[in-house]
Amino acid sequence: MKKKILSVLITAVILTTGCGSLNVKLTTGLSKDQLFKINGSPFSVNEAKLYLTTEKNVCENSFGEDVFDKKIGDTTFKDYIKQNIKDKCAKIKTLNLLAQKRKLELSADEQDRAKRAGDSYYNSLGKVDKDYLKVTKEDVINAYKEYLLANKVYDDVVKDVNPEISDADAKVIKVVSIYKKTFTMDSEGKRTDYSEDEKQKAENEINDLLSQVNDGADFESLASENTDADKTEYQFGRGEMIQEFEDAAFSLKTGEISSVIKTDEGYYIIKCINDYLENETQTNKAKMVDEAKKEAFNKVYDPFVSGLSSEFNDKVWDEITIEGMKDTTVSNFYTCLEENQ
Repeated sequence: MKKKILSVLITAVILTTGCGSLNVKLTTGLSKDQLFKINGSPFSVNEAKLYLTTEKNVCENSFGEDVFDKKIGDTTFKDYIKQNIKDKCAKIKTLNLLAQKRKLELSADEQDRAKRAGDSYYNSLGKVDKDYLKVTKEDVINAYKEYLLANKVYDDVVKDVNPEISDADAKVIKVVSIYKKTFTMDSEGKRTDYSEDEKQKAENEINDLLSQVNDGADFESLASENTDADKTEYQFGRGEMIQEFEDAAFSLKTGEISSVIKTDEGYYIIKCINDYLENETQTNKAKMVDEAKKEAFNKVYDPFVSGLSSEFNDKVWDEITIEGMKDTTVSNFYTCLEENQ
């Protein structure tokens, strides 16, 4: 029922925005040290490794070594992380080119921040990390400079985007629901609707449950014992649930119970537990502001990126593997930057 949102371990908002795609061509013209070029501007293999080792070790520290073999859709988490970093590196380079077009540069303070972060990161590297990354301190400092400049472009583009979003628009609520489904799903995800008799049986069951609620039965107990859903409690804002469910839920005050709601997925009864979660609403409001900024940014970014060409060294990229960096431990690329504000 709830729309699925995939969480990605990428820190900066800007580096997950932008839908425009590069005109990519594979090439053998790049050196073994160059992963790709965008409009002739190169991005090194070792710079990509800075990001990939960080993501690998952060994930491993958080979820265990076996996380990389887990599936995300049709791919493994290992391949998903690699693709994510590939896209991220391309965006960093693209945004640095956009910075040139907009005549943006790092300030003296920002350059000093990059140097301090680079010193801190490089000095934290152990022998295994240095042997694998093969970066100099200047390489690391330059990576921080490009990273900071990429984010500065985003800030520059969206600096005047300040959408007015009301609490009503951003409101987050909490409900408990009873659900009776009217379809089956096989192991391959193929849906088969119930027969008319089966749908009528489900409708009779949900109507009987509503009668019990109206007669004073405990809603939460009935929900936990009779729902066809994996859970009974939901916390959400607008646009996250199927329309009929959402409309009914947002019309309820705290403690109120809906009538039977018919949807394409089946029948629901909803009880509102809290019709305004203040902290969650403010968080959602900030998220909506970010989404408005991303949309505004993409209107600038997409046309720019569509005019660029890229050469990518597929062979070199395929040789960079999660297994190949198994003994590395460095995971503080972003924290070094945060610690050197």
